[in-house]
Amino acid sequence: MSVRHRPSRRVTRAIAGAALGALLLAGCASGGTDEPTVQAPDPLSSSTSPRTAPDAASRSLPDVPVRSADLSALEVEPVVEPVGVAVPSIDVAIPVEPVGVQDDGQMEIPPQAEIGGWYRYGASPADDEGTAVIAAHVDSIASAGLGPFARLQDVQVGDPVEVSLADGTTRSFTVTEVRRSPKPSVQWEDVFVRGGGQRLVLITCGGTFDRGAQSYSDNVIVTAEPRVG
Repeated sequence: MSVRHRPSRRVTRAIAGAALGALLLAGCASGGTDEPTVQAPDPLSSSTSPRTAPDAASRSLPDVPVRSADLSALEVEPVVEPVGVAVPSIDVAIPVEPVGVQDDGQMEIPPQAEIGGWYRYGASPADDEGTAVIAAHVDSIASAGLGPFARLQDVQVGDPVEVSLADGTTRSFTVTEVRRSPKPSVQWEDVFVRGGGQRLVLITCGGTFDRGAQSYSDNVIVTAEPRVG
């Protein structure tokens, strides 16, 4: 079973303001240059319990000032990772792996469109609060065409979403919103929310593909909440 650890909520409050800065979600088409600017919370934001940040020796996050803090003695809580997500109504079932931050500060997304990336510095679908974000390319050269998340635009409100966890359990969600928004208009601070009620957000690209810019015009964002009953 794959279980990570994070500082407890009490310790999180104690290290409030440990880091400032912006992370960017990488493009939805991994075979081109499509890299929308998608602001996400920094790994050590204190709004709720953070995941373990990238090793400072192996990562370089530009323009992210970090105050020194001794994390060696922090209390930790286990984090159960998602390992798969399924949307039966559109015949989507893909594996999911944890992703972090690239050297250029962008969120990692698996190059294959058949694999989703869970933003491990945010909430897990196993958590009782916060928004878990899973993103996948709409297409990629590595996949030789469209990927499963290309069908996200066909999801309907009320459709079920199932997330498989590393401990062998499953979390069930119900779609509450499906939207396709031009990339510049997306309010990402409303997507990457670490506090509040439990949510699941699935993200990919959509709209018109500009071959010159190698970019899709929109983001497709599916929001789901825990299934009741």
